[in-house]
Amino acid sequence: MNLSEELTQFGLSKPEIKIYLYLLEQGLSTPPKIIRATKILRANAYLVLKSLEEKGLIETQPKGKRKLYFAKDPETLIQNLEKRKKSLSEMLPDLHALYKSQKNKPTIKFLYGMEEIKNLFTTTWGKENIQYILSTNILFETYPEEFLKYRKETIKKSIFVQDILTQASAVSISKKTKEAMGIYYDYRVFEQKYEDMPTSIRIWDDNVALISFETPAFGTVITNAALAKTFKVMFETIWKSSPKS
Repeated sequence: MNLSEELTQFGLSKPEIKIYLYLLEQGLSTPPKIIRATKILRANAYLVLKSLEEKGLIETQPKGKRKLYFAKDPETLIQNLEKRKKSLSEMLPDLHALYKSQKNKPTIKFLYGMEEIKNLFTTTWGKENIQYILSTNILFETYPEEFLKYRKETIKKSIFVQDILTQASAVSISKKTKEAMGIYYDYRVFEQKYEDMPTSIRIWDDNVALISFETPAFGTVITNAALAKTFKVMFETIWKSSPKS
């Protein structure tokens, strides 16, 4: 293990690491000895010593008119890390507020493989409504237990789900889902000519997920209020023009 490289993860500079490791190994030492051993310039060495002392990693001990420096127990590194973690946790609400305040700033997440796609389709995101344009039989046949759980969660959270399905999915899935979810589910069906659709679109809140089930399966989740609103308009347009069976 390269200690110098590992210690950079604790926010220490290279000069700080040099002096800290030297003091850990040597114990009590004077500034002149530290400067000779680490080859750090005198003016810089005093600044580094002050920084390490402020971080609680070293202490001083008087000896006549001079100061002797020594390293504290390395457990201090963990304590410092915990303090930084606590400070960051306290700042997070304000940081999130800044992050969300940026207008028209999209975020994009990529999904690779059926496992990640399954997690997207079996998570009950959405405060009130989730809309799908999809061929659900692919997912239901692959993960039947997960979708039974998904149905229960949507009912529990009072989330209304709307599907626009291919003919095959409507025959095999829609009636069972309607029986299971009751008022929390409704669907429409594409014309027969649109049967071959190994893709899916999921719309909820300010998010749109674009999925391809063809091998290798992949997807993209875009978070942007304007785009989500546009897709919702498209969904409603298709919904109104599609029959229920």
